[in-house]
Amino acid sequence: MLVQRDNGVRKNPPPTVLIVTSITAQLLRHVAELARRTKGIALPLLLDDEYLTTSCDVFPLEILTLMRTCDLLWGDSNPLDGLVLDQDNLRLEIEQQLKGKVLHLRQAYLGGAGDKRSLRSLMLDSSAGFEEIMRGLLALAGREHAAGGNGSAREVESATGVSLETFRLVRTESEHGRPSAGGDVDELFHRYLGELSDLARAADRITRSRRT
Repeated sequence: MLVQRDNGVRKNPPPTVLIVTSITAQLLRHVAELARRTKGIALPLLLDDEYLTTSCDVFPLEILTLMRTCDLLWGDSNPLDGLVLDQDNLRLEIEQQLKGKVLHLRQAYLGGAGDKRSLRSLMLDSSAGFEEIMRGLLALAGREHAAGGNGSAREVESATGVSLETFRLVRTESEHGRPSAGGDVDELFHRYLGELSDLARAADRITRSRRT
């Protein structure tokens, strides 16, 4: 059993990851019963050895997060030790996620009909899901992941050469709940969207530069 480290921001107990030899109906029933009796505690992520080892190519970013954020809580050894992630697979998933977010933001903008309050909420909500992507970009660049939040954004700026000034402003407002990203909301959105588009292009640039 693994437990995710406290990031200093989380209010609830850190989630656990349960990795077993195989997952049976009996095990699922048992874990479900424990979950029913312990309401308020996050459900564990339940994996088996085969699923874990055969998913490194399709979920490299998620597995990287487990490798970088989880500590062994119970068991003889950490099942994540020794897993190898292919850099091309990692780049592809990062690029896919970034381009997916860019498309989502574009479509949401088109459907927003100029509502600035909705546009601001859209940016704030989207900025919360980038920690895994930041971690992956830094791994591609051969750098350690920073403590999180805007620390990791600054590390990504240094590693990729992409300015994330607007992203950091939006993220600060999202995390602390106080306005920090001033100026015209429409202009702010387009700067924010441009930075994410630049990040999507940067992933491929990092991989090519590390091959030469």
